[in-house]
Amino acid sequence: MPVTTRRNALTVAGILGGLTVGGTTAAAAEDPPEWAVDHITSVGDDPAELRKYEPYLDIPWSDQQSLIGVYGWYADSSEFDTRAYYYWAKYAKQDSLTDSIPVLGPLLSLDSHFKDHEPVAVFADTDTGEVTDVIYSGYHHFGVRLTGEEMTLVQDETDRPTHPSLQVAVPHHHYRHQRDETKGVPAHTISGAEFGSFLEQRSVWDQNNVFASSHEPAVNDPWLAKSRGTWWAKDTWDYQFARIRILLNWRDGGEDLITES
Repeated sequence: MPVTTRRNALTVAGILGGLTVGGTTAAAAEDPPEWAVDHITSVGDDPAELRKYEPYLDIPWSDQQSLIGVYGWYADSSEFDTRAYYYWAKYAKQDSLTDSIPVLGPLLSLDSHFKDHEPVAVFADTDTGEVTDVIYSGYHHFGVRLTGEEMTLVQDETDRPTHPSLQVAVPHHHYRHQRDETKGVPAHTISGAEFGSFLEQRSVWDQNNVFASSHEPAVNDPWLAKSRGTWWAKDTWDYQFARIRILLNWRDGGEDLITES
């Protein structure tokens, strides 16, 4: 009699048209793309499924105007008993705190650049749908990792709280923990911004070198991003520059960052 493994069970569930998460039938899963790590057994980007765990964002009007979209995907793993919902917010540009300083501002604004991408990942128990962990970019792609009990969660799309409540920091667009759950709005409702698929965007972003300074496995694997704590490749200037700013306490508040992994 063949042994039923978790990977086999997930594969069979995908063939039958869906996975059971939290007692409800989720959207059908797809075979992983070529860039996915081995332990990821299936992925998906169904908008209704992505809305179940999308972040609620407390975002200023000016930053809503520069927000191009929020792009997500979800994945199941043979090694973890969670489904990961992985979202990237894309902005037209990122300004600097020093931009407003006359004359010297442009010279000091090394953290100002066109195009900006900020990640957040939500991990849900595959049996109950309960949020177990959240990791988000807390400052220049260094992560903040909170348990589901620590994170302020908003209840909306399901029968339990599932949406992390986050404040978009000005001007860098990373996130802060917003403890007032009434301040945010669902990411997919932000006027003028797209709510789309990361799986469809990935190849275009690769061509545009979005992840040139990133640790690519952390981009491809939300569980690794959670344990590693930063999305930078550690041999890059971006990583070193961000660490210097953190050590000098130049960041603009928020929860404790994961600076060692």
